[in-house]
Amino acid sequence: MVPEQWIPHRREDGETIGWIDMIVAEPQVVPIDRLGRPLDPVDEWYDAEGVLDEIGLRFLMDRYVVEEEGRDTVVRIAHVYDDRIVLSTALTDAVEDVGREIVVPFPAPSTLRPA
Repeated sequence: MVPEQWIPHRREDGETIGWIDMIVAEPQVVPIDRLGRPLDPVDEWYDAEGVLDEIGLRFLMDRYVVEEEGRDTVVRIAHVYDDRIVLSTALTDAVEDVGREIVVPFPAPSTLRPA
């Protein structure tokens, strides 16, 4: 779940692209990406917004590796909710690439990492 102290940062269309935590590294502020991963602290609120705007949501299209049962599985992110992340082993949008879903908690666990 999204901690109460995380303040949402949204794009112009209202989509949440991350959060800003003003408490955890006070007096600095910490931008947090859409997977709930803290980024490097910055000195100003506007700097945190800039970091999140620059990162955006593009990284959600990347391939990731998730560790399950002691093995690494290549996945893509299918959905991100405020309480869970749904991954898919289907690496394309092809009809025959059905894959399977893997659900991990939000914020993203350390077992989910870029491929």
